[in-house]
Amino acid sequence: MNYSMFSRSVYALIILIFFVFSNTVSRANENGLFYDQKIGQYKDLSYDALSEKGLTWKERVQLFGGETVHYETLTDRQRLDKQEELKELLLAIKIRETSNWADLGLADRVEAEILNWLNGKIKDVPKEYAEADIYALRAGAVIYFRAYEIFGDKNYLEAGLNRADVILKAQWDKGHWPWGTRLGENFVRIQDGFNNEPFWIMLYAYKLSGNKKYYESAKRCAEVLLSLQRNNGGWPDQWSFNGRSSGHSGVINGVSFNDNATNSCVQMMVAMFHMTGDKKYIARLTLLGEFVEKSKMGEGDVTGWCEQYNDDGSPTRARQYEIELPYPRALTRGVGPLLVWLYLMDGNEKHMNLLKRAYAWHEYVRKEEIKPEVVEQWREMSRKWSPSHHSMSQNYLMEYRPGWPDAYLPDGSNWGRVLSFRLMLWNPVTHEQKEKYDRFIDQSWPPVERLAVMASANQPPPRDYNMYVHCHSSIGNSLSEIRRALLEHKQGGRTGMLKYYSNPTKYASDQYLQARVDAAKRALNLRNRRMAYPFKANPGYTGMAAMKDFNFLGSKSRWYGKVGTKWGAAFQNIYPSSNVTWYQWQFIYDMKLAHGEIDSDSAARGGRGFETVASQTHLDSWDVLGEWGMATIEMENYFNVPLNKN
Repeated sequence: MNYSMFSRSVYALIILIFFVFSNTVSRANENGLFYDQKIGQYKDLSYDALSEKGLTWKERVQLFGGETVHYETLTDRQRLDKQEELKELLLAIKIRETSNWADLGLADRVEAEILNWLNGKIKDVPKEYAEADIYALRAGAVIYFRAYEIFGDKNYLEAGLNRADVILKAQWDKGHWPWGTRLGENFVRIQDGFNNEPFWIMLYAYKLSGNKKYYESAKRCAEVLLSLQRNNGGWPDQWSFNGRSSGHSGVINGVSFNDNATNSCVQMMVAMFHMTGDKKYIARLTLLGEFVEKSKMGEGDVTGWCEQYNDDGSPTRARQYEIELPYPRALTRGVGPLLVWLYLMDGNEKHMNLLKRAYAWHEYVRKEEIKPEVVEQWREMSRKWSPSHHSMSQNYLMEYRPGWPDAYLPDGSNWGRVLSFRLMLWNPVTHEQKEKYDRFIDQSWPPVERLAVMASANQPPPRDYNMYVHCHSSIGNSLSEIRRALLEHKQGGRTGMLKYYSNPTKYASDQYLQARVDAAKRALNLRNRRMAYPFKANPGYTGMAAMKDFNFLGSKSRWYGKVGTKWGAAFQNIYPSSNVTWYQWQFIYDMKLAHGEIDSDSAARGGRGFETVASQTHLDSWDVLGEWGMATIEMENYFNVPLNKN
């Protein structure tokens, strides 16, 4: 066996061992959460039960997202100990990089791979901000700006600015950016990142270059969106200046919690308030809090929101899977973050109480669906009907996660998947439900217990089955952000929550020393090193050398979350992982920080703020990319916003 074959065999064995270890489920943690291995679920995740005690790293971040690390002032003795620890860690890194046969020059090889890729793409700048090149320009600008901050090469700053200039050139005179090639300046698409992403890129360009044209561009965008804010404080999905129809769904004269429509605008308004001090940007945010409370749907314990509303707070529909019912994803993507932000700004407990109620209802439904007989019904369908390319593991439950239907009936008596403007209910439909909700219910759709019988009898699945399995809420949402807020509130009230969301813009000497120690530990971590390993010759390699474009940027927004969904990118342990690229960037960043090559100013980028990157799952405070959107305006506490104050 030659060296290359032997090294690959050893590498595969290491990864296999890690995979087995990392997938060992905890059964019970003393005075903490209890994980039932048979059903693959925590038995109780209610507010009162929330705890980090005894959780592994993987369990902790799946439930609560990334961590905010705080470094305190050291005593003289502690400082000497940390300095000695750093020396020992740097020596261990040197020995591993120069003497360990598996890791010879690992950092140099990984860094060379990143730099070669960046240098090779540097002049590949699309000419127009249109079609597929829109994402290439946005992501390329962010990647080169971050590369400049890490590596200090001014060529990367220029590369980022070249892309930002193409984006800037496409901005309409009114201040917004194009919505496709067919629709002109008359139309504004607010949701789906059409305006907020260029906005943050302009501020990133301004931060690094100091050129006022980028600041003015961002301000023009904020101005036009401020003019489109509804009197109730929210924003619609889209706008038409002359009243013509765009031909696309989504509310115009109303408020949307769908696909970051309202939330992205709140983030932008707060950013401009901090940059200008002008209260006009935040003047109606209190009204938005009132609208959220007014628009709550549900009877009794049911607490939820639909995705689109008329201006008066009455629910309305948009696409065929977005109708006038309470949706779990409206909580995770829109209302939940808004309630957290409002609470951190004004301290009004009504926001947290409303969030607790919504979370409690979500937890009630989850507990109903983790009953053994229900879990077994889903497993029977998984065994018989799951496509071959999907995992048969019991943990995946045929891609449906307990507690994550598309929508509920407002009285909470049933729930299921929405298609063709109808709710395909999980549970048997009662006469009362038919009488009360006839216009919402697909009465021809069999309940889960009947579907399981069909699967057991080897009958084919019914029509639209694949769409039914791929439930929007189940595969595309995480409660990490909300659960983290509730945990911090439980442990320390608003003060504890603010501490989690805050971090310095520059490390003091003691803080910087501790940050370097932690970076060195991460750089020595076996998993981190193996996940970053440049096995370029292997089939399916997904490191930087194999990247065809900048699409790897998007995977950071889904870093932590449930494995088996589109979240959970950080937990891929089988080679080749689709996230080798980010492990490589993190490894090099940690190596540079450990050696003092990332200074105390650059290592500390401020608090989390109104998170724009990984808003549902949080990135760690030390992450190589981090919350780059809010970091364009570095502040320790972004929530110092004077709502209700003249």
